[in-house]
Amino acid sequence: PRQLATGWAARLVQPLLAWSWMVTLPLRVAERSARPSMVAANGQFLVVDAAALERAGGWAAADAVLDDIALARAVRRAGGRTGVADGSTLATCRMYDGWDEVSAGYRKSLWSAFGIPVAALLALVYVVPALAALRGSRAGLVGYLAAVVSRAVAAGRTGTRVWPDSLAHPVSVGLVLGLLVASRRDRAAGRLSWKGRKV
Repeated sequence: PRQLATGWAARLVQPLLAWSWMVTLPLRVAERSARPSMVAANGQFLVVDAAALERAGGWAAADAVLDDIALARAVRRAGGRTGVADGSTLATCRMYDGWDEVSAGYRKSLWSAFGIPVAALLALVYVVPALAALRGSRAGLVGYLAAVVSRAVAAGRTGTRVWPDSLAHPVSVGLVLGLLVASRRDRAAGRLSWKGRKV
């Protein structure tokens, strides 16, 4: 669905959800793959064939922090197919309001979403060029502009705000990386909970 993001925190972080699929995952290749590790799913607007759900083990198959991904992987393991479609003209979703909700919502699951190698790659590709551009690097400026274009294209495709938000893409990635560090720290300390339940 189209992400409704108001306030600085949601505007910086929420658009990365659709951007990450559109830019980092070859969706059509992933849809043809039988590998459970190649799934993308969005629990905000999820359509599941009843027979495929039953073969995958029912809703119990989604017993994970990232329940949408767990369910899609179970469907794949049971021989089913999965795919992601642009539902931005059919539905909207406002996940979080304000930094406290954004932070709690992402910290509860980022530890399981991706690891340190992916985080390092994101920093290298989307944060370092912007920092280099600030120091006068032309190569850094080109890297920064490429990041902005990727964000603008994804935002335009999914009906979310393009400008000036896309210009802050390195800040967005930096915030998510900070949330990932906090998520891993809180997970190790046993401090994560979501809606009153321990994670």
